[in-house]
Amino acid sequence: MIKEMGKLKTVKNYPKFMLELALNILKDNRLCDNCLGRQFALVGFGLTNRERGRILKDAIILELYNKIPDDKEAVSINQNIAKMGNELAQQSMQRKECEINLTSADDSVCELCDGLFDQLRKYVKPVVSKLKDEDYQSFIVGAKIPPKILEKEDNIRAKYNITTGESIKSEFTREIGKLIMNQTNKEPDFELPDITIIVDLSKQTITLQKRSLFIYGRYNKYIRTIPQTRWPCYDCNGKGCVRCNYTGKRYTESVEELIAEPILEITGGSGSRFHGAGREDIDALMLGNGRPFVLEIKEPKKRQIDLKKIEKKVNKKTKKKVQVSNLSFANKRKVQEIKGLAKKTKKTYKATIILDKDLPEEMLLKVQNELKEKKIKQRTPKRVLHRRSDLVRVKMVYNVSIKKLADKKIEAEIIGEGGLYIKELISGDEGRTNPSFSSILKSQAKCVELDVVYLHTEDN
Repeated sequence: MIKEMGKLKTVKNYPKFMLELALNILKDNRLCDNCLGRQFALVGFGLTNRERGRILKDAIILELYNKIPDDKEAVSINQNIAKMGNELAQQSMQRKECEINLTSADDSVCELCDGLFDQLRKYVKPVVSKLKDEDYQSFIVGAKIPPKILEKEDNIRAKYNITTGESIKSEFTREIGKLIMNQTNKEPDFELPDITIIVDLSKQTITLQKRSLFIYGRYNKYIRTIPQTRWPCYDCNGKGCVRCNYTGKRYTESVEELIAEPILEITGGSGSRFHGAGREDIDALMLGNGRPFVLEIKEPKKRQIDLKKIEKKVNKKTKKKVQVSNLSFANKRKVQEIKGLAKKTKKTYKATIILDKDLPEEMLLKVQNELKEKKIKQRTPKRVLHRRSDLVRVKMVYNVSIKKLADKKIEAEIIGEGGLYIKELISGDEGRTNPSFSSILKSQAKCVELDVVYLHTEDN
């Protein structure tokens, strides 16, 4: 007992209320070291809850030693502590010739956590087994705690007016995270973990949530028959029918699929999502420096990949329909960045236009002059009304250059604000875009070929 008196020195720095409150808690509750120490987690630092609980218990035992066996309350408190495996309490009871009444195995189990903190390694083993085949650098642990345990802790804190504790969920995830870290040599990341480990204590299940892999790049499109993203068949809504030859798609290929498929093969992802900085029409080419995009790979099995090799593989497999460049790793924030970029960029277009009559050069110059640095009012084009709100948007035309190719045929280079509908700027869309080539020329103009020549962004 003299040897144990040294433990009191550790408690001297604790406020007196901690010992008094711990004593009151242990009068009526049989708690493990973790569950007792957790009630004082916000008082002081440098100790685990288990260590804090053990120190408090030892101090209480030494305080009550001279009161047993005569004081029944002191005996009861020592009993509760001894049943939790505290050696000092057990020795005290033996020296005072008091029995430790264990009527069943449940008597040695914490009344609050049901022995949860004695079983941490039980959960760590299957977690480590699940992680063995995963490619990751960081993780975080999440948990679903049984409601009955949460209710027990709430009741204790309400009864004793405890305001210095942390949640049992926080302690559980932290302590199990330490064990996982030691066994895997991987570090926790509380902001962007590669894998989130969910331990469901009610269902006794362990699941892994894998953070998507984000790859940034630019693409060029060299054919006029594919959309940017996968289009479900209108008739079956992607389920598969006679009209779509049971593919579930309106178009057999897309920029998204041509880029994503080889990358999915390498990463083993469960699926992908394509995020573009705007989009060109299906029949328009994307030339020049390419359109920025982020490819999101869902639940990747492999993260450590060589993007230079992947770039070559994608470009070889797409057979010059689509080419990618400048691939680099990104994150979810990059998706929002390029979505905003679509509205901020200037774009240079080249349009081949057919007129319903031949016009003199001065009329073409009139279009150039009247549209230069001109704000255009565009009501949502008829061709996209089925999927876009019917709104009037104001967009800027910065410059127009026109050259005559043949009678009734011209070529226009147009520099416009992101989101400007070029085909409607040319046709007028029955007055929904104003002014337009058609309204200025007083002749019907129709765009028959459209190319995006260049995207003017801050970095190029």
